[in-house]
Amino acid sequence: MITLSISPQGQITLPADVLQIGTWKNNKELVLLCLGDTVILRPAHYQKTDDISDLGGFFKKTTVKLTPEELCAAVDLTEE
Repeated sequence: MITLSISPQGQITLPADVLQIGTWKNNKELVLLCLGDTVILRPAHYQKTDDISDLGGFFKKTTVKLTPEELCAAVDLTEE
C-alpha cells in the first residue's frame, strides 16, 4: 500500500514507481472517481472493455525457469 499526503493547496504527488505502472506521463489528464471511501484514479481516455488482451503489456513480465523435477516437486504424483 502506498500512502499519499495532500498539500495545503490540495495537491498530491504520485511516486515515480506508481507512474511507471501504467502509461501515465507528465501533464496527462486523469479522472478521479470517488466511491464511498474508495478513490480510483484512471486516465481520462479510459474506455471500459471486456477484452483481456487490452491488458497486454500492463503487468511486468517475469520468467522463472524450472526443471521438470522442480515442477513435479510441487505436485505429489505418487499413488498411495
